[in-house]
Amino acid sequence: MRMPKGFEFGVATSAYQIEGAWSEDGKGPSIWDTFTHGEGNVVDGRTGDVACDHFHRYPEDIQLLKELGVDRYRLSLSWARILPNGVGAVNQRGLDFYKRLIDSLLEAGVRPNVTLYHWDLPQALEDLGGWPNRDVASWFGEYAAVAFDALGDRVDTWATLNEPIALWAGYGLGWFAPGRADRRAGRQAMHNALLAHGEAVSAFCSSAARQGEIGVVLDVWKRHPKTDSLADRELARRGDQDGFGFFMDPLLRGAYSADLLDRLEEEDELPDIRDGDVEAISRPIDYLGLNVYSRVVVDSEQDQAGWAQSDPEPGGNFLDNGNEFYPKSVYDAIMMVRDEYGWRKPIVITENGVFDPDSEGRDPRRDGDRIRYIEGFLEWIARAIEDGADVRGYYLWSLMDNFEWNAGFTKRYGIYGINPETLDRWPKDSAHWYRDVIAAHHAGHEDRVGRESEEVRA
Repeated sequence: MRMPKGFEFGVATSAYQIEGAWSEDGKGPSIWDTFTHGEGNVVDGRTGDVACDHFHRYPEDIQLLKELGVDRYRLSLSWARILPNGVGAVNQRGLDFYKRLIDSLLEAGVRPNVTLYHWDLPQALEDLGGWPNRDVASWFGEYAAVAFDALGDRVDTWATLNEPIALWAGYGLGWFAPGRADRRAGRQAMHNALLAHGEAVSAFCSSAARQGEIGVVLDVWKRHPKTDSLADRELARRGDQDGFGFFMDPLLRGAYSADLLDRLEEEDELPDIRDGDVEAISRPIDYLGLNVYSRVVVDSEQDQAGWAQSDPEPGGNFLDNGNEFYPKSVYDAIMMVRDEYGWRKPIVITENGVFDPDSEGRDPRRDGDRIRYIEGFLEWIARAIEDGADVRGYYLWSLMDNFEWNAGFTKRYGIYGINPETLDRWPKDSAHWYRDVIAAHHAGHEDRVGRESEEVRA
């Protein structure tokens, strides 16, 4: 595949999944600290207390980034590390950590893309009602302003939220932190997250960081009906509405879907939406981040509240870990945003990756399936660009095996492996392959520039 000049390759992580140091240097607890300390909430019984110990080992991890030759590194800030109580007194030691980290990245020639919120709400704010409390929008705006003022001279690309649909898993279904299963609270949390996004964008425009760019990151798992039956098609439509549509409609179209609002009212799950909310939510942003991993094939005969996935279809293309390999999903997501939502600003693929199969006797360094997976998605991204989409970059999830939320260390997405006991890092085959892809991309454009210069001189 050939990406255009200026296309940026990167890798992505998140604070809770790699930092560790959960109570060091003045950091307050987050909802994930509380959740993982509860018995039975994580598959392997681990917590993120240490995770990958990136807090102490970040120089080593930046060396990995240098070896890869990435243009960009996508990271998130821990809200509770900067504001232990969520609002009020700033923890300068927490800010100083991020200043050291970002300065080291810049010295290594790697530009940071910083996400304000990747699922780790300060527990102090959860104690006040958390994301279902409408006040969370102003709390988030205060936090965003602190981050912009402190780091805006170092960071040129920001995202407000990562995958706010996770709030449905945390508040509506109880699968993620904070473990609440209240569907009405889950819908309100989702709406309030959009309000918080709007507050952060407003704070950005008033800050020293405004010379940079700000966006939001949404995940797209496009629903495909298993059959052409009316029930399957309706289930797919409803799933898209409840997932990415809940966020994209007000963000990009300036209004929630009337059909969605009617259905939520019938189901007694309609959030409190007030005059002026959608206008605040739809403040202009500079780019749209899309996390795309695959599609979801829905089957009305197996439906569980619209989130069920069908059994593998006969003749499908599957990875060794059992997941379907459907790289066209990224092309479909890009074109949907462009054609159905009319988005004409830059798009960045902010996450894409796959976890290793769990097979006894397998050499964990040999991850050919991951290479096949990434290559397939990059080919479809290149095709989207050829078809006129403005895609500016690709971030692979993830730099290293990390604490994969309620799956602990049982789902390994890294191109660098980690022994969770010793914390040793080691490259998988995909790390060498990705390094070579990035090098070839840059070399190809340098050669082209050189040839063009020779032609001009001739």
